[in-house]
Amino acid sequence: MCATNCPAGLIYCVREGKERFRPNNKIEVIAERQAFLLYDRMIAYHIMNGFTVPIDASDFYKGLDERFMKRDGMYFLADQVNEYDTARIINDVELVQFEFFVTNEKSAIAWLYQQLEKPQTYAEIQPKFMQEIKTIDKFELIPELSVLLEDNFLQDNNGKWYIPDVTKSADVTKLREKKLLKEFEGYLATKGKLKLFRTEAVRVGFSKLWADKNYKLIVETADRLPESVIQEDDKLLMYYDISLGRI
Repeated sequence: MCATNCPAGLIYCVREGKERFRPNNKIEVIAERQAFLLYDRMIAYHIMNGFTVPIDASDFYKGLDERFMKRDGMYFLADQVNEYDTARIINDVELVQFEFFVTNEKSAIAWLYQQLEKPQTYAEIQPKFMQEIKTIDKFELIPELSVLLEDNFLQDNNGKWYIPDVTKSADVTKLREKKLLKEFEGYLATKGKLKLFRTEAVRVGFSKLWADKNYKLIVETADRLPESVIQEDDKLLMYYDISLGRI
């Protein structure tokens, strides 16, 4: 369980998130305090410190709900949540959503998490989504909206998509990562530079190679990607830099 295996990593991830108060008595929801991005930060924490990642998504999400306080979709330490609650009461602040710039699959998923705080049908989401994906990164192969919804969210009997709760989110994550890993394996079966790809698939693939201690293949695959992709993605750069020192 996360509650016993990695308190330092969890506490670091939650401690580092920063809420933002606006001068007009509004507060922004910060994506880095939401569960799915905290999981990314936990993995990065362990790898950067040379530790084995001790838990999967299921235990991590359970650990969040067991050990931390949740407010407005964000997780806080006990001392932080008191400060947050007090500030909201004293200042009578209004909650506003953080503005995302959708440039790749990861930011598209983050945008959908923001939108689906209130469940919506595909028809309700699709026009807004099309407006957001006009500035996609040059090399990013972004899936269709239907695929993003099916891989990351759940649908109710009324056809509305919603964010899975903690008891189901781990299963959704595992299924998504299985699909992304298959996509990554397809990249490995080709040769030469990769010109169009899903960065999320590369992240999942590098994570698997890291777990297998296949540092050489991480470096070889990274060298097939545009340099800008590695340099601008902190997670890929982390895997690449550390792997370079281990081959």
